[in-house]
Amino acid sequence: SGWMPHDASMTTALALRLDEELVILDAGSGLCHLLRNPYRRLIPPAGQAIHVYLTHLHLDHLIGLTFLPGLWSNPTVVHVPVDEAGGTGPETLDHLLGGPFFPVAFERLLPVISREAVRPGEWPAGDLRMRARRQEHPAGSLGYRVGDLLAFMTDCVHDDTAVDLARGVRILVHEAWSSEADDPGAVRARAGGHSSAEQAARVASEAGVGELLLSHLPPADATHHAEMLRRAQTIFPRTALCFDGLTRQLD
Repeated sequence: SGWMPHDASMTTALALRLDEELVILDAGSGLCHLLRNPYRRLIPPAGQAIHVYLTHLHLDHLIGLTFLPGLWSNPTVVHVPVDEAGGTGPETLDHLLGGPFFPVAFERLLPVISREAVRPGEWPAGDLRMRARRQEHPAGSLGYRVGDLLAFMTDCVHDDTAVDLARGVRILVHEAWSSEADDPGAVRARAGGHSSAEQAARVASEAGVGELLLSHLPPADATHHAEMLRRAQTIFPRTALCFDGLTRQLD
């Protein structure tokens, strides 16, 4: 879900379990599901590090960081996008965690927690490689690719270079903030820094992905979401809607 929780979806949080490692993309309110099974099984043994990669610093994508003291005690690294133009990066979390907005400072959330800057580029992640791409959104955002398993693009205006990040992945998770039935040309979506369901489907089709999952859906009723899905499927049939608890096996 985008912006606010609704129906069967909280705000964005995606958990990717890779052998003994847990990688989390965005820390929205959906992170609270890791408090109980079946999701709790995703948390690795206590000594194994957990990596949280944020796409950007809007509240609906990082509110779950305030849940960490109740979720696990694992060593945790929070990877924070850097926006040189806006002067934001890992230090920005000091303004959001701790007084007056939250009673616990970042360094006290867990016994072992750190933060690292993340910029566009590529780097190793265990046996895989991760890649980040700059996206157009108010204050900016990053799209991520994890090996050939997954590409994750949320809070982004559509542009043609998105295809390269997603090319050939098994799963593309892409935001869908509108349908071009009620927003021709995705004009309103673009004005807010977002994409349409049809644009997400075109990226999936051109990139040759295995499946498209539409995420960051608007606060609308199920009928509207179903119509967004139908229109996306006319472009890329292997499309589904995200909902809390949706699971895919990637090996």
